[in-house]
Amino acid sequence: MNSPNNRKRLAKISEPSTESKRIRDLNASSDSLVYVSGEEMCNAGGKWLKVVKFKSTAGAEDIVFDTDAWFLLYSTKTPTEDLLSLQEVSPSVPKDSPCKVVINKWMDVVCHHFSLDLRKKNVYVTPPDICAVSRLQTVPVNWSIEHDEALVRLMSKYVSPDNGQLGAIKNYVDAIEVSSFIGDYGASCLTDGDPETFWESDGTAGRHWIKLKMKKGTIIKKLQICLDSSDDNYLPSKIVVKGGDLSNGKILNVVNIDWETEEAGTHTILSNMTEHYQWVTIKIKDCKAGGIDTRIRELKLVSTEERTLGFYRDFFRSENLVRFPILETYSNEELYHRSQVLQRFMEIVDCVLLYIVPAWEFSIGSYSSLEFVRQLLPLSKKRLTLIETCLKETALKWPPDMPKLFINRRTAMEHRCDPAADPEYKNSIFMQIYEGLKPRDRMSKPLNYRWSSRYEQWWECKFVSEGVIDQGGGFRDSMSDLSEELCPSSSEGLVPLPYFIRSPNQFCEDSNINRDVFVPNPQCRDFPRYEWIGQLMGACLRGKENLVLSLPRFVWKRLVGERVTWERDYSTVDASSVKLIDTLEMSESTADFASSPRSWSCTLSDGSMVLIKVDWEGNSVPLKYEDRERYCSEVRQIRMTEFDEQIAALRSGLLKTIPQAVLDLLTWQELEQRISGDPEISIEALKLSTHYDDVDEKGVRVKYMWEALRNFSNEDRSRFLRFITGRRRLPATVHISSGRDNAVDCLPESSTCGNTLYLPNYSSAKMAEEKIRYATYNCMDIDTDMNLWED
Repeated sequence: MNSPNNRKRLAKISEPSTESKRIRDLNASSDSLVYVSGEEMCNAGGKWLKVVKFKSTAGAEDIVFDTDAWFLLYSTKTPTEDLLSLQEVSPSVPKDSPCKVVINKWMDVVCHHFSLDLRKKNVYVTPPDICAVSRLQTVPVNWSIEHDEALVRLMSKYVSPDNGQLGAIKNYVDAIEVSSFIGDYGASCLTDGDPETFWESDGTAGRHWIKLKMKKGTIIKKLQICLDSSDDNYLPSKIVVKGGDLSNGKILNVVNIDWETEEAGTHTILSNMTEHYQWVTIKIKDCKAGGIDTRIRELKLVSTEERTLGFYRDFFRSENLVRFPILETYSNEELYHRSQVLQRFMEIVDCVLLYIVPAWEFSIGSYSSLEFVRQLLPLSKKRLTLIETCLKETALKWPPDMPKLFINRRTAMEHRCDPAADPEYKNSIFMQIYEGLKPRDRMSKPLNYRWSSRYEQWWECKFVSEGVIDQGGGFRDSMSDLSEELCPSSSEGLVPLPYFIRSPNQFCEDSNINRDVFVPNPQCRDFPRYEWIGQLMGACLRGKENLVLSLPRFVWKRLVGERVTWERDYSTVDASSVKLIDTLEMSESTADFASSPRSWSCTLSDGSMVLIKVDWEGNSVPLKYEDRERYCSEVRQIRMTEFDEQIAALRSGLLKTIPQAVLDLLTWQELEQRISGDPEISIEALKLSTHYDDVDEKGVRVKYMWEALRNFSNEDRSRFLRFITGRRRLPATVHISSGRDNAVDCLPESSTCGNTLYLPNYSSAKMAEEKIRYATYNCMDIDTDMNLWED
């Protein structure tokens, strides 16, 4: 029951749509009562309530609606618009009921039915809306768990997790990001309400920023920063506030603070906005007296009330389903109701998540109860905070001295060209790093890889015969080289290390999307080094670095602990064998079976033969038609367990670095992305990661660069990214700066330490494409004579 708190004409609509027929207007006042059912509808028009009856005044008779009637609660066009202002009225217990408490919320009803509360007999449950319940209970035709997983992946891109570090601004902000921070002075210091703490950013002057991801529908009325006079030349003197998406922000305000006339304290940097911006970026361009670093004590924010529709019905239109073809045959109405069920289920999971995975026992055992809902976990708002808590609480202090490694990339390249000449692969980057990180004496301890994410460089590289001072770029290059040795990006040539082999899918001439993946070598029993690879993977999950391993879904699922199946998952390793075995098992006649005779044997991923049944001479026994089902079962068992020992060693290394609870809370897709980065580098994603320093982002040279990159393949963009940052995958920050001396039509230069591309002027997009592609493919070594980098 709801009461309008102002006089208004209520429009009764036959369907929840702004284009629907207007049936009747009702005069409402502060004394009016609107009885609504449990059903609501969110669509492109706004949020709608289904009305059961209406009472104009306390003493008036009820107007009962015998047909569907809807009222528009609020519109999506303007977040501040008040079409209907309602106040919820506490439901009353029926006069003939002995109960004292009434509940009418779905979550309360769930608790009432399934909790052990002894007071249940004193509770009156409001009768449900049968039609609404029926719609939620109805499962779409031919719907399966795979459809739920696809729907969750679609929705998860738009779910913002609860952020416990946002303090007083959590009602208006989904997330806060900062350019960098020193020690423990991170983004949380901006919102903790403590004037003694502060966010301090280091790095290059003018590159400090704070980004606020605003909740849907919020409009900023006042944004303030708090400064302290004791910070002296850390105080910002020029602040630029931008709004909009990350790639094309609009300048909202420029604040210049004259410290000769003004005092520290609270400074308003934005006020009285009339438009919602998804991202608001605060850029500190200059500091007092030419200071390089900056400090801000606190952020204060006043905004309009959030009015979000969540996942409204029209969100599930066909253009949003392009990446999820399994959902395209269903109407947006069906997907909308199913999304409501999934969201409600995850709200229940969130209520008990801290009891399923208690933060104080995150290192004890495996929380197998989450196994059956793991692919639904991306909709959880509590999970990511719990993961970060687990990682933070298990982080160890950084070693007092950063390891220094001497890497000879020339001999490593020779080994890559001819691995047979170095059978123990001592010259590989892998072995040079592995041996270089070993404790040097009895007093030294091996690296534990359980450090905080703020440590962006784990060792310092000295490249033999290369002019490099490693300030981060050399380290990232060593990680990229190590990745390239483990799982080469080229489909041609030999694999220089024995730990991973090309999957059978790489040798199939078909359109299989898993033709670039590698699998653990079932014949390699060097388990200590597999374990070390697992530790590096765990360190990447904790930090901001990537170890690009092109592994199939089958392996990632095994590493994270998800269940795997033959048809769905092992096909990412060897699709042709899956098809062959399934066809063999379904043979309906001996004639079909006899056309392709087989024996009791199978071939592993590395090409080796396994004899399942042998005769007295040691030869495999011919397979009979009546034994085909047992044979197929045996083959599936052998193939799906061929990497067990190698995967167990990788997983053992992972669990030495991260808690078991973290693996239990991640999906295999998230594990892959947090370790190896995003495998797809789209123009849109690259633009979101790009910042412009002293060039106009709408200038001709930048325009030509993006036109060139649109013609690049994903591999081209991966190499372009590595040319600038040392990383082959996103996420990675890219800075675009002008080339030297305004050069024209020459090769671009880069600094991997600063993630900066020095972009020359080009006479055409074609010339830009030619020069940029040549540089990304031919200028990957940091050589003293080439002078293409300044690391």
